[in-house]
Amino acid sequence: MLWIFLGILFASLALGLPIAFGLGVAAVVMALLSDIPLSIMIEQSIRGVNSFPLLAIPFFILVGEVMSNGGIARRLMELAGALVGFVRGGLGQVAITGSMFFGGISGSAVADTAATGAMMIPSMTKQGYTAPQATAINTVSSVIGIIIPPSIPLILFGIVTETSISRLFIAGIVPGILIGFGLMATTFIMATIGHAGQTRKFRFDVLWQAFKAAWLALVLPVIVIGGIIGGVFTATEAAVAALLYSLFISLVVYREFHIRELWGMLIRTARLTGMVLLLLAFATVIAWFLTINMVPQTLVTQVQAITQDPFLLLLIVAGLLLLVGFVMDLTPAMVIMAPMLTPIVTSVGVDPVYFGVLMAFILGIGLLTPPVGTCLYVGCGVGKVSMEQLVKAMLPYYAALLVVLVILIAFPGIVTWLPDLTAVRGN
Repeated sequence: MLWIFLGILFASLALGLPIAFGLGVAAVVMALLSDIPLSIMIEQSIRGVNSFPLLAIPFFILVGEVMSNGGIARRLMELAGALVGFVRGGLGQVAITGSMFFGGISGSAVADTAATGAMMIPSMTKQGYTAPQATAINTVSSVIGIIIPPSIPLILFGIVTETSISRLFIAGIVPGILIGFGLMATTFIMATIGHAGQTRKFRFDVLWQAFKAAWLALVLPVIVIGGIIGGVFTATEAAVAALLYSLFISLVVYREFHIRELWGMLIRTARLTGMVLLLLAFATVIAWFLTINMVPQTLVTQVQAITQDPFLLLLIVAGLLLLVGFVMDLTPAMVIMAPMLTPIVTSVGVDPVYFGVLMAFILGIGLLTPPVGTCLYVGCGVGKVSMEQLVKAMLPYYAALLVVLVILIAFPGIVTWLPDLTAVRGN
């Protein structure tokens, strides 16, 4: 069954068929070959999307839309400028810090690339960055948004592997900050070599003014992260609270968009949510077929015959996921690969929460690599540069991300110590 599924999936990719439809075709073929009624396939697909935690996805997507249009993102970027604008690299450091703020609220790498890129790239080019350099920094920093909570990929991982989403969110905090520091260090080095990115003198009064303008926006990550850690609400409830709060400060306090604009945001949110749900529905059917045919159990036995060393196994899995990221977008890769790979790594004692964060990070790198890197295409559009120019400018940042990846594999405690330290509600 596994080879039938993989054959149909790769044939769909080669033909340019959307992944969700390819999964649907594979599910029908597998049902017919197994002489299983199609009604069971429908039942399993409904079960896959009939999940309360899934409600967090449209809410967090909509929060990102409100942030981008309601003045929240702009104020956070201004605060980032006051905080780190004096560090060598100037606005490059600001863009990365801003992505850490933005990612800590929206949970979407694509939204981060579009929102921060549109604000930062024109200013960065005036400061001495070339267009490819400025675009590279804004594009690569978007991977932070899918690690620092909230994170849509971590929500999907939690659902398809039945892992606590709250623990996954908490586990992403420290690695997300580490990724941000790694990118900032790379920007510092590149700015030193290339003499790009003018700095400005640190002024406490400017920082204070930026903080006063943005403090209401800073309450958003406190609501999400603090509420989950404190056990006040689940990840899904945190999404609703964040949306209500962002709408209040955008419409009532900042007054930077009209209620009429909300309709367009809802349409964009519904489209993206529909794509995710269709994909998840068919992926659930595939996972069910593979399970009843003992595919995960067979894979676990075969991999254990090769190695039972957690570090070596994680290196092998990381290499596989990097290759998958080259040819498949993050969302389908997560819902397809997570149910198959999680039993393999947990069989040698790897914490599923740790693996969820690691998998999101690795597949996030795939968003930045050709030929199907979504954030790469968004970055090219926002920065008005060619794919070749952007990839060349991103080479040092690819190296930085791989260094952070090796650190996370070598020292899993970086990921697990905070969720182990904090008692949270399950989902």
